[in-house]
Amino acid sequence: MRGKSKFASLLMAGVIASACIYPTGGNVWAAEVNQETAPALTLTANEVTKTLEKGDTFNVYIKAVTANTTKELRDFIQYIELSGGTTDSVDKKAVQMNGDGTIIIMDLVYNGNGKSVKAEIGYEGMNNGPASVEIPLTNASSAISASEGLTIAQSTINVVAGETQQITLTVKNDSKAYVESGKMKLKIKDSNSAKGITLKKKEISLSSMEKGEKKDYYVTLDIDKDIARGMHEMVVDIEGKEHIIKLKVDSNFMPPALEVAVSNTSAFEENVAKSIQVAIKNVGHVAAKNVKLEIVPNEKVFVTDGSNVKYIENIDSNKTQTVPVSLVVSDTSSFNLPVEMKLSYIDDLGETQTSSQFIYLSTKGSVAQKELEILTTSEPQGLKKVGDNFRIGFKVTTPDEAKNVKISVKSSEGIVSKSKSMFIEPKLAKGQTKNYTVDFVATQGVVTGTYPIEIIAEYTLNGKEVAIKQYATVSIDNPEETEEEKGKGKPKVIVGTYSSNPVVVKAGEEFDLEIGFLNTHQNKTVKNLKANLTIKEQGENDTGSVFTPVNASNTFFISELVPGQIDVKNIRLYTIPSAKPKTYDITLEMEYEDENGEAITATEHFGIPVEQVTKLEVAEVQIEYVEVGMPTELTATIYNTGKTSISNVRIKTVGEGFEVQDNTMIIGALEKGSSKTYMPTIIPLQGGALTGQIEIEYEDVTGQLQTYSHEFQMDVMESMPDEGLEPMPDDMLPPMEEEKSAKWPILLGMVFGMGIAAGITAFVMKKRQRKLEEMDLDED
Repeated sequence: MRGKSKFASLLMAGVIASACIYPTGGNVWAAEVNQETAPALTLTANEVTKTLEKGDTFNVYIKAVTANTTKELRDFIQYIELSGGTTDSVDKKAVQMNGDGTIIIMDLVYNGNGKSVKAEIGYEGMNNGPASVEIPLTNASSAISASEGLTIAQSTINVVAGETQQITLTVKNDSKAYVESGKMKLKIKDSNSAKGITLKKKEISLSSMEKGEKKDYYVTLDIDKDIARGMHEMVVDIEGKEHIIKLKVDSNFMPPALEVAVSNTSAFEENVAKSIQVAIKNVGHVAAKNVKLEIVPNEKVFVTDGSNVKYIENIDSNKTQTVPVSLVVSDTSSFNLPVEMKLSYIDDLGETQTSSQFIYLSTKGSVAQKELEILTTSEPQGLKKVGDNFRIGFKVTTPDEAKNVKISVKSSEGIVSKSKSMFIEPKLAKGQTKNYTVDFVATQGVVTGTYPIEIIAEYTLNGKEVAIKQYATVSIDNPEETEEEKGKGKPKVIVGTYSSNPVVVKAGEEFDLEIGFLNTHQNKTVKNLKANLTIKEQGENDTGSVFTPVNASNTFFISELVPGQIDVKNIRLYTIPSAKPKTYDITLEMEYEDENGEAITATEHFGIPVEQVTKLEVAEVQIEYVEVGMPTELTATIYNTGKTSISNVRIKTVGEGFEVQDNTMIIGALEKGSSKTYMPTIIPLQGGALTGQIEIEYEDVTGQLQTYSHEFQMDVMESMPDEGLEPMPDDMLPPMEEEKSAKWPILLGMVFGMGIAAGITAFVMKKRQRKLEEMDLDED
């Protein structure tokens, strides 16, 4: 319908029409007609049978019949408006009107709204409103409601506890029709267990959508840091129809993880029971529940105090529970006897976790020996599939100093390491602990089962070669292929091994990189492999790629890799001097073909650690007037001119011919570009030219102990002797006067002595004040 202006024009048209003469037949008007007797316009139309979807065009045919008119139909009609399946105001001049009263309106666009079109036609002299007709669209696919046609693309969305984050809900029209606009309402279903998940917006307006169309809508969540890990359900209601989205909450805290430590494990005698203390510590951030410890007996060690299974109800975060266990060793011919400790517990998701660790009992013949210890710190949880990466973590602790330690990590056949798996330690200091991680991947040749990962430390102890072993485990799920499935899968090439020499690369130096390409498929060969090594990160101030090849290309070519084959390639790289000290990500983009010539692409990543060369400088050493036996102050400024910070800095002065007071200065950290002033007190013990050294020990960014020495010299004056002045002859002495006049030399000497004492006191007070100021600055 038109607005008020249209009705005003119709009213005027009615007034004008009232003066017209109506025909008695044909096109001849018979009499004057007023508004009460104005003739009606009758409309009829046939249905539209064309199959229509939103956006399709169609035509309508309307039969207009009016009794008695003096004008042609086009002049008699005032306006034409359409609604329903199409919406339009039609210009009467643009439509076809046949002599039989048929109005033809062409190329109308179906809007998907309903299954009919209503035509409304205004005409001259109408009293009872415009004429209208409903035209059926028999085969039109009309729009459906949002609840009928819309679904949510995601079923699970990962979120992180302790963060405010935005998630995306992808709404899609899976129907074959146009979908009307609607509302989407959101709520958390498990409001009790998921208390702490807050939705910032609970209602979203959905726009209309074409068939097959997708639209993204964004929702902001507040997730409390203490929310339980696992799946929580969010209900998405679209116009009354509910859809469930699972929010998988990953927490920033570590799940429960148990470490085993034992005491009183030395000096076991044959067939003599001895109690050891098994300390189980939960190093995770949440409690481990229903903890079970199983001591696995073997042919040389067995439990004597009842059951070999011990139960502990719960172990809270960072808490330790100690279990006494009585053991008997039946054979002391070996210095070390392994005992397997199996642990199981229920984690915060209610799932049962298991791990296996080994302890070692030393017999009486090895009391004096203190071997290093290996303790696993992380193992893969749950089942790993072929191609999944997993990590083994462990630490090595040395009760006594150990030299030339070789640590190797060996896996079962079909499980290959993707990172360095052998470590050489020239020296491990007494009490030192070092942590290691090794990444692995399971290949297609592994069958479903649990596999051990062996950790071996070999070194010389008390003149003998010893090997200490520890074990971790991984469970692999690799369902057997049917005969039909065999050979259908695509071959996959991975980085089976890589290593750099040296392991930690120094900025500004070259190093060798070794990469092993492994075909993991059981029976398919890979051909025409091309691999590009790319490093996207730049040095400081965009000084270029951190690593650049030396006299070589960054592209590798391998003509063929048979199933299970590993082909090792080498490249020499240069590290730019401005590289920041960290581990850089290297991307390996691979292109290869299977036996049928089908192209396959893959991407692998690994890391190269880089350290900056540390550099210290000592400014010119300044020493005040130096005399034998007199304290004097040495001033030296230590500058960190390298590109990395250093820590645990220890400064001292050594040398012969002098003593040093306030000698050692300790600085927790010396940032790059910063400096510290070192001011010990020197007391020379002899005259002449003396030489000393300022020695500095510090730890670099890798934790390695480094030393630096700066030499200085000083010329020491001999002290003035008391008997250095010869007595004045008697004839040159002034005549004796009164006894009182002889007292002035004594007074002069006293004043001179007090002056010297005051000077020494001022020197000491000045030095103390300067040291107090330095301590205040260090604390700041």
